[in-house]
Amino acid sequence: MIQTPIDLTQWSEFDENSLPFFFNRVSESFHLQMHRHDFMELAYVAEGSGFHYIGGKVIPVAKGDWFIVPLGTSHVFRPASTRPDHPLIVYNCTFQPDRLAAELTAMPGAGTLNHALRLLQLSPDAEHNWHQLKDRDGQVGDWFHLAVREYLQRRPGFVPRLYGLFIELAVMLERQLAGDAGRTADHSSTASDSLDEAIRYIDRMFAEPITVTAIAGAFKISERHFHRVFKQQMGLTFTAYIQNKRIEKSCELLMTTKQPIQDIAQQVGYQDKKFFLAVFKKNTGLAPRDYRRLNRRS
Repeated sequence: MIQTPIDLTQWSEFDENSLPFFFNRVSESFHLQMHRHDFMELAYVAEGSGFHYIGGKVIPVAKGDWFIVPLGTSHVFRPASTRPDHPLIVYNCTFQPDRLAAELTAMPGAGTLNHALRLLQLSPDAEHNWHQLKDRDGQVGDWFHLAVREYLQRRPGFVPRLYGLFIELAVMLERQLAGDAGRTADHSSTASDSLDEAIRYIDRMFAEPITVTAIAGAFKISERHFHRVFKQQMGLTFTAYIQNKRIEKSCELLMTTKQPIQDIAQQVGYQDKKFFLAVFKKNTGLAPRDYRRLNRRS
């Protein structure tokens, strides 16, 4: 595979000098190259599904997934399908952490948002790893929609509104990290922890012939409850999640190896090549051979 340089996107390319923020709404495609930047980025999947290539990993994404992308982290989004009626829509909030941190020092109580400020690189002990989060109740999606609209329309008072909205997001993030969002009883916490363990198991064993019956039994969750909570938390069914994981891995192998398609199909869990070809094209809009050729050319 031909290695291409990772583009560096600089803040100056946004032509935004009056604010430490930049917001936009993007329909992702295969044209944007893997890139990194000299600013922070928050990315929210608003519509569709696809994959997020970030920090050397390939993450399947769907509506409600959002990411904190630190300075210097290489990443790019790819849609699951090339069909125009199945776009992958991503909202972006980019900001200059040094400038914003200095401006927020005057905000009463902002310094108490310890976890959020670390993840957003707005504190001296900032974290420099990328993070994936889930918008379980739609509040973060509403936030991105409102913030993008305020930024683009620029109505009177939009500047203090954007600063206020940013603090609001930091508060939502702090509460989610503290485990306060949606957990009102020990039972809910225990069920969620069991599901988290089950998902980690699926992520490791997706290429094996695993079933809901086996997973629910192993983690002491009823099948009915597992299906309901899995769909609620992940935004898609168990079967669709397994398929996404397998197609994600097959995409990675197509781009990084010269293995025959038959071997790749078996390696990700499909013994029937015809079925693999059908699932792959349904999820990506391309045949495996075309996907490999397109991404290698890119």
